[in-house]
Amino acid sequence: MSDEQPERPIELTFPTDRVNEIAEREAHAKRYYRPVYTMHKWWARRLGSVFRTMVLYSLADRELSVTGTRQSTLGEDDGLPKIDWDDPEALWQYYLEDVDFDGKTVLDPFMGGGTSVVESLRLGCTAIGSELNPVAWFVVKKEVEPVDLDVLDAAFEQLEATVGREIRDYYRTDCPDCEDDHRAASMYQFWVNEVPCLECAEPVALFNDYRLAEARSAANDRDIVVCPGCRHVFETDDYRTETACPDCSWEFVPETAGTVDGGSYTCPHCEAGTGMSIVEAVDRYGAPERALYAVEYYCSESGEKGYKPASSFDRELFATAQAELAETRDSLPIPTTERYRGSSDRARKYGFERYDQMFNDRQLLCLGKLLAAIADLEDRNVREFLLLAFSDSLAFNNMFCEYHSSENKIQGLYKRHTITARHTPVENNVWGASEGAATFSTAFEKMRAGKEFCRNPYEKYVEDGETKQQNGVGEIEGRLVDDPADLGSEGNVFLRCGSSEQLPVADDSVDAVITDPPYLDNVMYAETADFYYVWLTQVLEDEYDQFAPERTPKASEVVSDPASADSVETYRDEEHFVAGLTSVFEEANRALKDDGVMAFTFHHTETAGWSTVLTAVLEAGFTVTAVHPIRGEMRGSTHIHNKDSIEYDVIVVCRSRREEPEAVRWETLLEEIHDRASEAIERLEADGPRLARGDVFAVAMGTCLEAFSEHYPNVTRDGQRVSVDDAIATIRDVVVERLLSERVRLLSEATEPTTAVYLATVLGRGGTIAADTLREDLRRRAVDVDDLVAEGLLERDGEQLLVVAPSDRVELIEEKDDPLAVDRAHYLFHLAETDRLVREFGPWTDDGAIAALEQLAEIENEDAYAEIADYVRDRSDTQRGLEEFG
Repeated sequence: MSDEQPERPIELTFPTDRVNEIAEREAHAKRYYRPVYTMHKWWARRLGSVFRTMVLYSLADRELSVTGTRQSTLGEDDGLPKIDWDDPEALWQYYLEDVDFDGKTVLDPFMGGGTSVVESLRLGCTAIGSELNPVAWFVVKKEVEPVDLDVLDAAFEQLEATVGREIRDYYRTDCPDCEDDHRAASMYQFWVNEVPCLECAEPVALFNDYRLAEARSAANDRDIVVCPGCRHVFETDDYRTETACPDCSWEFVPETAGTVDGGSYTCPHCEAGTGMSIVEAVDRYGAPERALYAVEYYCSESGEKGYKPASSFDRELFATAQAELAETRDSLPIPTTERYRGSSDRARKYGFERYDQMFNDRQLLCLGKLLAAIADLEDRNVREFLLLAFSDSLAFNNMFCEYHSSENKIQGLYKRHTITARHTPVENNVWGASEGAATFSTAFEKMRAGKEFCRNPYEKYVEDGETKQQNGVGEIEGRLVDDPADLGSEGNVFLRCGSSEQLPVADDSVDAVITDPPYLDNVMYAETADFYYVWLTQVLEDEYDQFAPERTPKASEVVSDPASADSVETYRDEEHFVAGLTSVFEEANRALKDDGVMAFTFHHTETAGWSTVLTAVLEAGFTVTAVHPIRGEMRGSTHIHNKDSIEYDVIVVCRSRREEPEAVRWETLLEEIHDRASEAIERLEADGPRLARGDVFAVAMGTCLEAFSEHYPNVTRDGQRVSVDDAIATIRDVVVERLLSERVRLLSEATEPTTAVYLATVLGRGGTIAADTLREDLRRRAVDVDDLVAEGLLERDGEQLLVVAPSDRVELIEEKDDPLAVDRAHYLFHLAETDRLVREFGPWTDDGAIAALEQLAEIENEDAYAEIADYVRDRSDTQRGLEEFG
């Protein structure tokens, strides 16, 4: 690297341990760390602490200045540390300072939810964000634009006194705790879909089971259930055991009495109607009817909150809403757009052809009234902020929501990143009561908290294991410009809605590119965002050209669609993905200054994902100068649900390739890659639990990116040039094999081979695994895919393998003559979940089961496994001691 192009700190070092300490907590509490990012739903939103550090380490140089309580210039000892630019570890001390990069420009060509744009503004940069999706563009626009909070509050109060009162009147219920006719607020209304029996045509209510919720009692040890006969709602000791309805004396086991099993249903009216297809019933009879059967209420008079059967008042109130909608629907801004036919949509086969069909009539009436009132507000900026809150509330105010019975709360449309029909949907209170969640009023509070954070920002950090807060770090006030050439003189942020394959940005004008590119086939953002878009366009279509089309653009989206070409409206294959990603990276390279760097976060669970991104990086003229493992999304997020549960991303740092790379033999390079990957993994595991298989894969692939790109295209094997695909495939076969083989060997010392292979090779990959990929991983093992299926650890689903949850393996385990160590561990977990561990742990406990529990605790990041292991070990040791003493 020449003197004119000194290395940036991010190419020399990265404070992985320090950032991970913050990111681990931020991932579980984003609303309290950076409220600006919870103003509206967006998928795969990166952690602010990670991106703040990426910007800081990508731009820092000897001209860095700090404003606020202390004034400093790097190299002057006035309270802040001096930086050794050969080893700039001390730069971390600036993380909590009000750093001002004095207008240096950061570009994000895949802006998404805007993390890079916001964090750049907080560090005094000018920011350029480009995003194809209009919903994301609008969300980021409102994240950075300022607003007068007093004016915003006044507008909300105006809505509350008018349309809010009308909406609340439609969410009342008769209170069972009051003697008079007092009406309580309806928090949630519980519905069930009904389809006719394919044999006798009698309607069948599609209940998976008849448990509604856990009782809201002091002990909280009883369950709320629904009678299959009369639909009375009552408390019972345990929904897993037989109970009798106090109203009609119907005897049933709520857990097992349901009519639904997967995609099939059974008719309780006739003997012939068993194992019938729900989809076939919808094809024959049309979309399911819905029946209201229960209400969760809160009474301000008595202070009581609870569950009750739906009454005649509840049904009559809904009928009143239906009648009003029939009279006023044509005058309300309700979208009737046909739903996009895409791979993320599993609901069309259940009869949901249009977006308005995803809501019931009362929801359409109340949402239509609210949106019309927002559209009538005069102040455009305030109108848009309230529209943002309205849009965010939609995910919890539709008939694709369900109720989390053990946590007593609603779950929104995007519990997963696909749109899935629910057999027992729950209707939220659109405006909101004093109790309940995810309503318009709580969405407003969330949005307002985000803007309060923009005005009075803070940065949370960890010191001596405690979370602390530094106030006044990085105010967010975006001043938008229409032309990036005006940045600095007229404003500090340029947001563009359109493809980033062509950017209106001058050559050599950007100091850093900080981004999070799409991950091949992970999430079809345009499909999922259409749900919001069709409502937003009711107000914004005359304001912004990007909201004029019927739906969001799909053809230019940089994704690879896993669906077949004849099953979706817009098919995009892997070639489309690589070409699009390469074009965007080429544009980023063109805009980047000679001394600038591009840094992006990435992870993927298959070799194809890494091959595509490395190909794009190299073909765009970049070389990778550094790779840093970093904390990614928390396990269980919607973005990674049923994916390989990767906790660690890698930060990939690139520069424009200026010189011809040194030639190297592939065998020599492979040894270097293995050593680098091993060192990185050992470093990460030194201060934390053993990495899951997906994390090992991510770190190994990231290391390959760095080492291979240093010599590309001059990497040879047997005199032939090594392609990107060959390099990635070999890394997978060799590096990951070496790293995981040792784990299998160690686990085999404590358990039998099947458990060892399952824990080391299968877990940590999420709920769904490509059969071919796992078969390849097990090629040199004593255990194969068929063995794992036969043991009930995996199920086949076409070309995919599904990891069977412990709760679904209970009966199979009970029937085994010689259960595996992991079987015993799963069953001990089941005993703990059902409060039977103390009485029944003995026959299921041995050293192998305890070892499996301890490994499950690490891999699944689940403390309950470790607690069970400690308990049964202590009790077993005590029991053995008593026997020896006796």
